Order: sequence, then C-alpha cells, then structure tokens
Amino acid sequence: MKDQKLAPLCLAANLKDARQIESVLDGAGIDYTFEITPVSGKSVLGIIFGASKKGIMFLVPEGVYEACLKLLAGAGLSNLIIK
Repeated sequence: MKDQKLAPLCLAANLKDARQIESVLDGAGIDYTFEITPVSGKSVLGIIFGASKKGIMFLVPEGVYEACLKLLAGAGLSNLIIK
C-alpha cells in the first residue's frame, strides 16, 4: 500500500466490530491499514474523568473502496461505514 492514496472506510468503536471488519477484509484479500481515532459519544466514566472514547478507523486503497463498501454491506456492517 506504499504510495497509494487511502480512503477512510469504516470505524469500529469496539473490539468485536473491529474483528468483524478484519474478517471481512482479510477474507476478501483486501490490503488495509488502520489508525486509532477518537469517536463520538462519551461513556459515563469518560464524562466523570474527562477521557474520550477511542475507536479504530480502517483505511483502504481508493481503488478498492467501492468493492469494500459492498463487502461490508453484504456482511451486515453498513452501520460502521464512514459517510
């Protein structure tokens, strides 16, 4: 993926979602990367102690972005797609 332009695909707010996304992308042989990013919505502890919640944003090469959207939708993960 070196020197390829990446597009943000989806955001997992928990480990279960991240594993499902990885399973779909790995199963299709898609190269991807991810980065830790803040997510909206705060937990009760976050409000009390001032911590923000973190999520995992998955990025894919632009050339496979549309195919990845279809893969995630087919796996019932449309709610995780970044719009």
